[in-house]
Amino acid sequence: MNSVRRGPEKNSKHKNHDTISKLTADNEIPFPNLLLSAIPQQVWTANATGEIDYVNEIICSDFGHSQQAILEHGWTAFVHKEDLETSVELWQKSLRSKNDYVTEFRLLFADGNYYWHLARARLIEQQGRPDIWVGTNTNIHFQKLNEARKDEFLSIASHELKTPLTTIKGFHQLLLKSMEDGKTKNYLQRSASQLERLERLIGDLLDVSKINAGKLTLNQDNFNFSQMLSDAVSEMNHIYTSHKLNLEIEKDIVYTGDKFRLEQVIQNFISNAVKYSPGASKVDIDCRIIDKNLIVSVKDYGIGIDPKDVKKLFDRYYRADNSSTRFDGLGLGLYISADIIKRHGGSFWIESTIGQGSVFSFKLPLLQEKYFEPKIRTNSYYKDRYITISCSQDSDIMNVEWTGYQDMHSVKHGGSLMVEYLKANQKSKVFNDNRLVPGTWSEASDWAATVWLPLMELAGLKYFAWILSESTFSQLSAEKSIDNEAKRSEIIFFNQAEEGIAWLGNV
Repeated sequence: MNSVRRGPEKNSKHKNHDTISKLTADNEIPFPNLLLSAIPQQVWTANATGEIDYVNEIICSDFGHSQQAILEHGWTAFVHKEDLETSVELWQKSLRSKNDYVTEFRLLFADGNYYWHLARARLIEQQGRPDIWVGTNTNIHFQKLNEARKDEFLSIASHELKTPLTTIKGFHQLLLKSMEDGKTKNYLQRSASQLERLERLIGDLLDVSKINAGKLTLNQDNFNFSQMLSDAVSEMNHIYTSHKLNLEIEKDIVYTGDKFRLEQVIQNFISNAVKYSPGASKVDIDCRIIDKNLIVSVKDYGIGIDPKDVKKLFDRYYRADNSSTRFDGLGLGLYISADIIKRHGGSFWIESTIGQGSVFSFKLPLLQEKYFEPKIRTNSYYKDRYITISCSQDSDIMNVEWTGYQDMHSVKHGGSLMVEYLKANQKSKVFNDNRLVPGTWSEASDWAATVWLPLMELAGLKYFAWILSESTFSQLSAEKSIDNEAKRSEIIFFNQAEEGIAWLGNV
């Protein structure tokens, strides 16, 4: 049996969890408070209902209160009021799901100031003893201040640079018009492209500062997307003379969105394709409507992206607030483009092969809400445009086939049906076929990990064969969807359907 990979191993990347694991390796031994107090960072424990029952000496020292006083006041008394609601909501969610608790909040110290901390907690299940939560609060105040200073610098610098650049560009154009043909005019013409490049960079910095501040607004209007794309490609053809830009597009596609921002996305994708295919001579742009979605792809024939770097890019755009890596790799343009696409309710993904090039694609929904009208629905069989579920009486396997581009709506819909049919037909094995799923559905991965998978296990799931899509981002979305430390079922990924069927037949 050649499985592609198993679900994420239950190992932590964080020093806090490594320390906790050492302290709790033997479930027969109660937590040694003396050792927890010796750890040079805030450590606390709580019972299974979420009531804090221990804080170490570091917490007492930081807060300026005795252990008894802190336990009496409760932890919420020391959390900044602006962070309290989210922190409590996430804590309650972890208590219900038994998944790890992770949040950031500001804590009130004895000096009267609030300091940013990263809180992490894990439920420790003890044989013959009550389960307990062990948590740590790591001081990240310095990193938060640096991030705020960086954002402030970007905002100030971009605004301050824009005014003098506008003046320089104006005088440059006047000189260019008044200059006779010759070396000087040639130099001015060559410098014009660098001024435009600097102008785009400053514009990107402005956009990033707006994104960070939550102030990047969209102007929603009806416009001819086909015409906008044709005009953008025609303009880029004049800029990038080294590559021929080939456009395949359906005519008269009308879309409601921000025309200027979406044109900016197209420009970023094309400039990125040209940049990373220096030895090639063409870039292919394709636009079509598929299943009520507007799909745009930009394909280059360049150096390609290493699979491990594609995974890094997926992780960067998996969460909109992944600010720590947003300036690496392919730069500001792609980060801004991904945010614009997400704000239009769409998604973005990459397919790439080393030495053969890359395809950068995005999807924009033409309908804000999906309608799921089943073609067939019986007690043991279901079929609509996105999912088919079959439960044969002669087998303990539930067969599931997903079809087409998926998003939060379709994944929630299909996942809920799977829970319903698994429970109603009393199946314990699932053959989950994703071969017909292109693109990405990363926006639904968290829901799948924290809600869907636990419900599937409660419904009777024990063995799950996941047949992967050829789409790299779809595969990575699948990995994220089973990133659940509390999972009790066995889930294995396969490239070949035959291997998955054989595995389910043997377990």
